[in-house]
Amino acid sequence: MSTSQNEAASGPQTKKQLLKQRHEALKTERATWLDHWREIAEHMRPRGFREYRSDANRGTKKHSKIINFTPLEAARTLASGMMTGITSPARPWFRLAIVGSPDVGSSPGVKAWLSDVEKVQRESLARSNLYNGLHLMYADLGPFGVTAMLIEPDDEDGVRCYVFPVGSYCLAAGPRGNVDTIYREVSLTISQMVELFGEEKLSESTRNLKAAGKVDTRIDVVHAIYPNPNFQEGALGPLGKKWLSDWWEEKSGAEEGFLRESGFAAFPLLAPRWQRTGEDVYGWGPGFDALGDCKALQLFERRTAQAVDKIVNPPMVASTAARNSPLSLLPGGVNFIDSLGQGQAMRPAVDINANVITVLNGEKAALENRIRKAFYAHLWLLITEQNGDMTATEVDERKEEKLQQLGAVLEALNDEALDPLLDLLFDINLEAGRIPPAPPELEGRELKPEYISIMAAAQKALSITGIERFATFVGNLAKLDESVLDKADFDQMADEFADAIGLPPGCTRTDEQVEERRKQRAQAQQQAAADAQQQQQAETAQTLAETPTDGKTVLNTVLSGMNAPVPR
Repeated sequence: MSTSQNEAASGPQTKKQLLKQRHEALKTERATWLDHWREIAEHMRPRGFREYRSDANRGTKKHSKIINFTPLEAARTLASGMMTGITSPARPWFRLAIVGSPDVGSSPGVKAWLSDVEKVQRESLARSNLYNGLHLMYADLGPFGVTAMLIEPDDEDGVRCYVFPVGSYCLAAGPRGNVDTIYREVSLTISQMVELFGEEKLSESTRNLKAAGKVDTRIDVVHAIYPNPNFQEGALGPLGKKWLSDWWEEKSGAEEGFLRESGFAAFPLLAPRWQRTGEDVYGWGPGFDALGDCKALQLFERRTAQAVDKIVNPPMVASTAARNSPLSLLPGGVNFIDSLGQGQAMRPAVDINANVITVLNGEKAALENRIRKAFYAHLWLLITEQNGDMTATEVDERKEEKLQQLGAVLEALNDEALDPLLDLLFDINLEAGRIPPAPPELEGRELKPEYISIMAAAQKALSITGIERFATFVGNLAKLDESVLDKADFDQMADEFADAIGLPPGCTRTDEQVEERRKQRAQAQQQAAADAQQQQQAETAQTLAETPTDGKTVLNTVLSGMNAPVPR
């Protein structure tokens, strides 16, 4: 074998060693977060955290520290609320526009093309498991403050997503602070590995297990996605991909078990953080804020149960004289003893005041309320919990006010999740030939998503309120002086209002259509005025013809006057 062949053969092994070294470094960096995630999982999301790959497909008890269900309920309410309010499958939550060129986007051909692309994008979302993946992503994002979802093309569904449990992956960020690297730890059965990579790629020990028929044995595998340091535009294979994707058996030798080397043209991972501080790669969320109250709630729940148990079945103190006497503590039991000994042969060892239960229940209620507030449950359940005396307008105002609290979170979510999601989906559909050819006027133009979900509309609620207040103010002034109406551009106000509430473009007319309708209306008004004038003249002539004066009609008198000779 030549020197070049030896280098080619040893290349993957050398690369594998470097990858394993970085994996260990990233795990060391991640270690400081594991304690937080472990405690959060124990109290809020037991199945959302996976520290050990051996936990895969094992129903180990993970709810032992949960007595009161409130933290789990609050976290689930947050996930469901975000799903409904941000990316609801039941209603459009985005539309496409042209960056910096509103005039181009208003042309009929471009509008039709944008509508077709939006339809393709929505069909891809509905046909795949993306909506299910988004819900799982929100379920992790609230408690842990971080989540990760991989999106790949799929032959059956067009696109497929995979949400990874927190604790099973390590992240790294680029210079802009966005996540650009993931090392994830996964446990695969030998049969899955053969289907994914081929038997020839497996290590010798794994192939021996397969030969022995142990195809359900799980093997520790690592998958890394990271920027390609040697990227070459237009090159074939992984060299021409901006991101590399490598798989290997973690416990295999240095010269075997490198399973696959491929790449992606765009970073296929969504890794949003609820909030993050400075250069932190991992974020924090409501679960961090509510953890103390969650621990206290479970403690108070245990103490309440202990207090109730001591009241119902208290520990007893008995006289030594009654040691050999058959005593019954059952309801209705009768005990006969020789001597009561100061009036008692047995009494409760602890006297529990029933008011203690009331105090404990009050503390628990306060803790439950704070936990729900930390997860914005008051926001999501506002409509169902509204006062019956509130009007619909009052409900909307309160809803919009509370939704403003999530403004910063929504912006981060758009930047790190929704924008990349729609970009990836567009690229996958474009490569698959599902996107129709763009009109010539869009050559070199850039598309951008505009979000029209319930929560996106709430972020524009302040502008709506301003428009409504201004319109009301101008209307009141017009009662005193109609000339003030000239100050208001009602067309622009209507456009701004429709945009703020996320009204579909087809529900409003274009400026050209409005101008044409107004022109037709003015012509109709002019024709109506002319017809009215002719009608009035005819009625006047008829009146003159029918009104008598000195035996003649007024019309005859006028006509005879017109025919009389002019005096000289």
